[in-house]
Amino acid sequence: KFSFVANTQEPTTIRLLAWGNPTEFEAREATIAMFEEAYPNIKVEFIHTPDDYNTKLQTMLAGGDYPDVIYIGNGDVIPYVARGQFEPLDPFIEADGFDTSDIFAANLALYNVDGAQYGFPMDAPSQQLFYNVTLFEEAGVERPSSDWEDESWNWDTFLDRAIALTDKSQNQWGFQVKNNFRACWIWITSNGGRFFNEEGTACVLNEPASVEAFQFLHDLIHVHEVAPPLDVASEMGAATLFEAGITAMETWWPAMGRMRTSIADKFVWDVAPHPAGAAGKSTSGGGSGQVISAFSQHKQEAWEFVKFMATTEAAEKWTEIMGIVPPLQSVADSEVYLQPGQPPEHIAVFTDGAPYLYPDPRSPIFTQASQIMTTELDRLWIGQASAQEVADSIVEQVNDLL
Repeated sequence: KFSFVANTQEPTTIRLLAWGNPTEFEAREATIAMFEEAYPNIKVEFIHTPDDYNTKLQTMLAGGDYPDVIYIGNGDVIPYVARGQFEPLDPFIEADGFDTSDIFAANLALYNVDGAQYGFPMDAPSQQLFYNVTLFEEAGVERPSSDWEDESWNWDTFLDRAIALTDKSQNQWGFQVKNNFRACWIWITSNGGRFFNEEGTACVLNEPASVEAFQFLHDLIHVHEVAPPLDVASEMGAATLFEAGITAMETWWPAMGRMRTSIADKFVWDVAPHPAGAAGKSTSGGGSGQVISAFSQHKQEAWEFVKFMATTEAAEKWTEIMGIVPPLQSVADSEVYLQPGQPPEHIAVFTDGAPYLYPDPRSPIFTQASQIMTTELDRLWIGQASAQEVADSIVEQVNDLL
């Protein structure tokens, strides 16, 4: 049983807007049930939005249909804060004396804007390299190093191993190039690239370091032919290729629960840091969190829910079902997360990589800018434009927004 005491006397319903695959839906239902047991006078209406989430959120806010609690990617916080749509949590934190010291500081900071805390993280994920141990061993290829300081695992050795693991006659590929922002951001930052200048006043994604990263990914598909063309990947779905044993390596977030279920005993898999580029190793991500709508009519009740989800009890249940990296140090040190005897063997890669995290660029226009980048990169992946042309086009469009 929980030691929490509800402050609300009159029955109140708060609305939670969140996305989620079936596993996330299960985790939501379970943690909502825990909350409602601890706070019997607060009910949670879960507005499940699996597709077009940002469009749904923007439409609801524009139409005055305000959820009380909003699930949000860390990179999307600043645009909404800039429009005054999220409520600062500091008065609630101070009034309750809520201790945030168990929350990973780097992830908590992702929801802090100009010194004000707007949300708490629900996870602390970073994109890493998942790899098929069975395929590596069958091909006699050395496994990637799990040591973040080992820079012998770099772009060159990555390419050598991707070539050795590719057998197109067997529909086996060394790697999967994915067209999502964070999967590409790792390559950009590890090569020394950046999205905006230091002042945040101009997009500089067409600098040589970023263009080289784009070219490297293009060449994996079109020159070295170690990654499947976009149409092959699209037919099965990016995640499905690795889980089906078709690609030997992929960039993915730490969905360990999903991986354990979908892969089962088909093959052995593990995780490693992404290979080092000219600027060393890096990772992207930072995860998602919960915020309170500035227009909520039930801010105190919404706070009780946001606060509850940042407790050890709730984080353990979320981690148990989701198989993600928890945002709390206490849970990251527990068997609930570490799962002894379950893959991946080197699960510590996720938490050890915290110092190498490059979060999403912090800008009021990040959401639109990242969409521009992924749309333009489609032209590169299918060979319709060069890396420089695509980078220049991204910069021009983003700077128009700025």
